[in-house]
Amino acid sequence: MRRVSIFLMGMGVTSEMVAIAGMILGILAGFSFMGTRESYNPELFWVLGAVFCVLRIACIRLDTFLHHHNSQQSVEEIFFTELPERVSDAVTIIGFGFAASSSPWLGLASALAAIFSAYMRSLGVMRGAGKKRAAIGPMTRIHRLALISITSVLMLFPFTASLKTPIPHIALWVMLIGCVATILLRWFKLKEFDET
Repeated sequence: MRRVSIFLMGMGVTSEMVAIAGMILGILAGFSFMGTRESYNPELFWVLGAVFCVLRIACIRLDTFLHHHNSQQSVEEIFFTELPERVSDAVTIIGFGFAASSSPWLGLASALAAIFSAYMRSLGVMRGAGKKRAAIGPMTRIHRLALISITSVLMLFPFTASLKTPIPHIALWVMLIGCVATILLRWFKLKEFDET
């Protein structure tokens, strides 16, 4: 991944471009999950959603390496990097909430919690906590996408139809609880940083 990021930098690719590509993948993932409810072939849309999520994880990793090589960023660059991430989070998770056997309300609640946890991370970075310290928590962006991807793969197996609680419901509850725990953990760490 480091070699790929260096190669992309040599071609003039910026972190903003990678963030926009990630946003497009996130939007495609969200619409793919919505397609599982209406399609005659939901398995195809579960696979597409999982693939788009995995590709977005790759974009996040690339964006991290590109940021590492370009430590000085303007306010405009930060804005145009953060905004696509928030759009991606919202569309992917809300779309997952509208998927087959899922819950729109749980999807909306999880999306709001994810966005607020990202806000806490950005606040920590702005106050000088450092990117790694500000991004702590059990339910980060990559964790959320990995959880959705794994759930999508599980939905391909017939045994999931016989479960009393649908797999997407369980995944969204795990995500929601994890995001709330992440928000609290980042808040307490931010308070500790303010006191030092």
